[in-house]
Amino acid sequence: MSVRASAPGKVLLLGEHAVVYGHPALAAALQRGVRIEVAESAEASIAVGSPPGISPPPELLEAARQMAASIGAPARFRALIETELPLGAGLGSSAAVGVALARAFSQLAGRPCPDERATELALAFERHFHGAPSGVDPAISACGGTILFRRGEPPRIERLRAHAPAFLCVALTGIVRGTRSTVLPLSERRAARPDLYDPMLAALGELARGGAIALERGDLAGLGARFDEAQQLLTALGVSCPELDDLVGLLRKATALGAKLTGAGGGGAAIGLARDRGHAETLSAAVAAAGLESFVAEIGP
Repeated sequence: MSVRASAPGKVLLLGEHAVVYGHPALAAALQRGVRIEVAESAEASIAVGSPPGISPPPELLEAARQMAASIGAPARFRALIETELPLGAGLGSSAAVGVALARAFSQLAGRPCPDERATELALAFERHFHGAPSGVDPAISACGGTILFRRGEPPRIERLRAHAPAFLCVALTGIVRGTRSTVLPLSERRAARPDLYDPMLAALGELARGGAIALERGDLAGLGARFDEAQQLLTALGVSCPELDDLVGLLRKATALGAKLTGAGGGGAAIGLARDRGHAETLSAAVAAAGLESFVAEIGP
């Protein structure tokens, strides 16, 4: 028996890092994602079929085995992953794999897998790679659309409806990084100086809350201004890097309404907010002229 499942990647519009400490984050699903085919097999294995040349990390198979056991799916399986998401770019590739695996294993076990269950299973899966993730990545991958997320047991997830589609240029630095590489050092700095770091984290959470209102009202100028303010705070927190700073500057010079890093930082991707699809394509052309990769993302209403 063979089953297939899929899940989207994500972009954090506002609130990264703050969400780890209980503040809100504004997240949107991408139209790019992950597809997985799982079949019963003589032994357990997992591989990346597309793009070619990628070897999955050793902990991926063990994480998948544990998920299968928790669902009641066969312990011996063959899983083949196809991904449209660049790895280590802060676009939720590991969470998307977790959500897609949860749905596929649930099919094999003949069990339902609503969004809440997929989120829970994918969060446990992510802990193998990111230590203590906030949960926003699996939540947006499972729910789709756009959400305002707040960490908790259970998490608070508010589904949003944008006034109109919003368009982004998602630009890649080409620097692969893991979430732990920025989250853990920031945690250490915060522990040493909570008086300095806590107000900045709280401000990032408020920007996410205000950004959700701006998105629902169609206030692109207000959303873009919050992007710029968030980038200043993220830089002050020490989670940006020269390559991201340059990319944000490039997007702003190309007339983005606002630009910032997205995800954990330290590399990965930056996002520039556009007036419409044509403007987003203009931003993407500016990134290409600098020798870097990007793509246009539509955040649906």
